[in-house]
Amino acid sequence: MATLPVLGFVGAGKVGVALARLLSQRGYTVAAIASRGFSAAKTLAEQVGAEAVTAAEVVARAELTFLTVPDDQLAPLARQLAEDGPGGRAVVHTSGALDAGVLEPLAARGVATGSLHPAFPFADSDDSVRRLPGATFALEAADARLERWLEEIVAALDGRILRVPPGRKPLYHAALVFASNYTVTLYAVAEKLLQSLGAEREVAANALNALLEGTIANLAAQGTPDALTGPLVRGDTGTVAAHLDALERVDPRLAALYRQLAEATLPLLEARGLSTEAISASLGISLPDQE
Repeated sequence: MATLPVLGFVGAGKVGVALARLLSQRGYTVAAIASRGFSAAKTLAEQVGAEAVTAAEVVARAELTFLTVPDDQLAPLARQLAEDGPGGRAVVHTSGALDAGVLEPLAARGVATGSLHPAFPFADSDDSVRRLPGATFALEAADARLERWLEEIVAALDGRILRVPPGRKPLYHAALVFASNYTVTLYAVAEKLLQSLGAEREVAANALNALLEGTIANLAAQGTPDALTGPLVRGDTGTVAAHLDALERVDPRLAALYRQLAEATLPLLEARGLSTEAISASLGISLPDQE
């Protein structure tokens, strides 16, 4: 059996905490932790049997160091670590939007660099430790040994690997933002509308949570476009018109958002073999001429 690399983490936020704790539980040795806040580093270090040290010391002690810091801190951190004289064999970051190129100062010093981004919403560290196993990870590594180490880590977390083509990380991350972050935005819009009708927040949340859980279950079972339900699928132009009228009275911006989302839904209807002519007319959308 291959020897597992000794790990280190620079950054003791939600991502760093979840990964360090999980990998420690899965048999990896976490040697050192660093963070801007020493107390956070010390707390995490105590949880995984590591030592709280400086960022440079983490890289010197670990065979594989994870930089689990905000995106805007990666470039200056990489420069500083390169100036400090890295002793580590490999350094990776966990950004979804940036590729390994941001670690070029370290690569120029002979350090193997890469990235491993978990496609997962880290809202709470304890909850993330429970639910992160099974997630998909975007993996990037040019060095063969580093690639193998990262593949083994994903396997240890029961995860799946997604390889993003060079230069396409922003598009990859935008896709995740659509699916995760903007779902929260739309939930908040729906919650506010229900509360405007007099529903208590708990009642509104219960209604929306059941709806979302059902939608996610349908997506998992059927995928797109078959999981889509509602008035657009039924070709119910009267209901769509009533929605738009009601939203215009509350906030014209919501009516505009509804139209944009409905227009983005038209390709799903077409994929189902459904006519979009009547719905498009009710939305005020001109369809391209068919040859």
